[in-house]
Amino acid sequence: MSILEIPGSQVERDMGSGEGNPRWSVFDGVKIIPTTPEAVMAEINSAIAAFEHAHATALLQSPSSLSKNKSSNVNSTSQYDARIADEAYKAGLAALAAGKLDEALHSLNLSLSKCPPDKTSAVTKLQSLISLTSQQLQKSPK
Repeated sequence: MSILEIPGSQVERDMGSGEGNPRWSVFDGVKIIPTTPEAVMAEINSAIAAFEHAHATALLQSPSSLSKNKSSNVNSTSQYDARIADEAYKAGLAALAAGKLDEALHSLNLSLSKCPPDKTSAVTKLQSLISLTSQQLQKSPK
């Protein structure tokens, strides 16, 4: 029996039968399986955030929303402020370092609300931090 490597999967072929039945596995193409439930949830949250952002971006760029946005363009630019988002992010990290989870969660949520949606990596990072901070807050004794 020999193994042929095909990008993304492995196919085993039985050399004796001549049929060459490929065997598929659910793990074909899986490179890393997270070891903790928290890591799995962080990956799920990141994937959901990326999907929601892509969907929202597609809706914003649709022809019907473009005509609506021309009149409210001034409001949409003031809704997002990268400088405020960055300051709130730094305050959230400082609060995390000091062990003030409530304050950190508030700052990180403010940062997420002010973060421009086109900064997908920043949005994903903030959502992961918010998720992890929320989990820690739930685990901490009250």
